[in-house]
Amino acid sequence: MSPSRDERRRFSRIAFHRPAELDARTARTSCDLVDVSLKGALVEVPATFTQGVGTRCSLTIHLDAVDVSIRMEGEIAHREGNLAGVRCDEIDLESIAHLRRLVELNLGNDDVLHRELAALVAERNW
Repeated sequence: MSPSRDERRRFSRIAFHRPAELDARTARTSCDLVDVSLKGALVEVPATFTQGVGTRCSLTIHLDAVDVSIRMEGEIAHREGNLAGVRCDEIDLESIAHLRRLVELNLGNDDVLHRELAALVAERNW
């Protein structure tokens, strides 16, 4: 029996509902962020957004009205109905700083945050 998705998960998901934009090169749509982690995000997309698994994309998560956002590049890792999981492959320094702070505030545990950051760095061979 293979491990479930939750058992394999190395990065904590943070429930965080914010407006976002998903740009899949050939299609762009407004969407709603469901949750986010250091490795990606889960978004709710409209039924008209038909791009599937493996599609390269960029996700912009709007944090407030002053143009503060998190922008990540990656690909659609899974689709289930109107939910699309975006795996983050690239993120700029400003965005990772915002994401790190968001995760830090919501985890409430510095040890877990440091373990996840170490796993992210090891995974990317930085």
